[in-house]
Amino acid sequence: MILYLGLSHLSLCYSAAALKKGYQVTIVDFKKNIDDYKDGKFKVHEPQLNNILKKYKKNFLISEDFNYLNNAKIIFLAKDLKTNKKNKIEIEEIIKLLCKISSLKLKKILVIKSQVPVGFTRRVNWKKTLKFHYVETLVFGSAIKRAINPERIIIGKDNNKIKLPRILNVYLKKFNCPILEMNYSESELTKGFINTFLAAQVITTNYLNEFSKKYTADWEKIKNALILDKRIGKFAYLNPGLGLSGGNIERDLKTISDERINLNLNNSLTKIFLQYSDHYKKWPVHFINKNFKNKKIGILGFTYKENTLSSKNAPSRLLLNYNYLIHDHQSAELDRMNGNIKFQTLNHVLKRSDVICIFHNLSLYRKINYKKYSNIKMILDPFAILKGKNLNSKKIKYITL
Repeated sequence: MILYLGLSHLSLCYSAAALKKGYQVTIVDFKKNIDDYKDGKFKVHEPQLNNILKKYKKNFLISEDFNYLNNAKIIFLAKDLKTNKKNKIEIEEIIKLLCKISSLKLKKILVIKSQVPVGFTRRVNWKKTLKFHYVETLVFGSAIKRAINPERIIIGKDNNKIKLPRILNVYLKKFNCPILEMNYSESELTKGFINTFLAAQVITTNYLNEFSKKYTADWEKIKNALILDKRIGKFAYLNPGLGLSGGNIERDLKTISDERINLNLNNSLTKIFLQYSDHYKKWPVHFINKNFKNKKIGILGFTYKENTLSSKNAPSRLLLNYNYLIHDHQSAELDRMNGNIKFQTLNHVLKRSDVICIFHNLSLYRKINYKKYSNIKMILDPFAILKGKNLNSKKIKYITL
């Protein structure tokens, strides 16, 4: 049996992957966290997840009974780290979980998947030959696909002489991808550096798109040329957006930025990324303040992207300071998670808003005939999902990134 310590998006997605590979899986956490999950206060929205958990339910258990640890072959610490409003990690929960398993340190394999800072794994009091760090690179909305079919697996260990235990090696080889072994610090740094490179793409794209507009150049044409360069490629983040959202990339940038101070490094590239991200995230606010500060703002899409229930650092949250109306296609589930925010029907939002802000690329929003609503004076469409619909008129101001 494989045991995941900590109930979270991370553990549920990797549990689904382990179930698909033929393993029995148990997730153990404190009673309150399990009750929150059962009551819908904590919900994970990932394509395929519920289907996999139902299909393999005979081999899957979520429990508050920590005695299941005694039967586990491998323990994965897989609790997502929470972050505060400044994207700084809060590590107390996983410390409490580690305290619950301290008596097992001489006989169980421990693999840390949680998004810990550099140096954390080495400080965990556990037998060196049984303690490992695993670089997780899940993405909200496609986490199951990435958990089942990773591009590579990155494992940190105490030193190069230590060999992976046979049972762990067998498990990892089930995923049919390269396994990269390195020391703890290299592994932990790799996690943060991956997100730093991704952040660099997002911020660079926004900056160059803004630069192009000064010359009335069409970014789409430039983007298509960039994609064909193999050094940049078709999977690069080349669509302009509203900065960084979701919390994961911002968390790693903040962690690296803070560590820079401890290392007496002068240059703060990661801090600059966060500043530019904040600048682009405020793009809708800029136009609303300039033209419609005291008007009703209709928000179409609340979460930070379509296929997730997370609204962590979502641009839509910046509009909650205004007179707003919100529609989201997942409003029933979001209502339970955001009790202080009221969601409306789509028709209600369209009929009563002066400004429409479209944050989700859904056919539901693309099919709307916005011109028939005389009350709508401006449409902010940062991702240009309505491009080509010829919405600019004397009555409506249509603006995209």
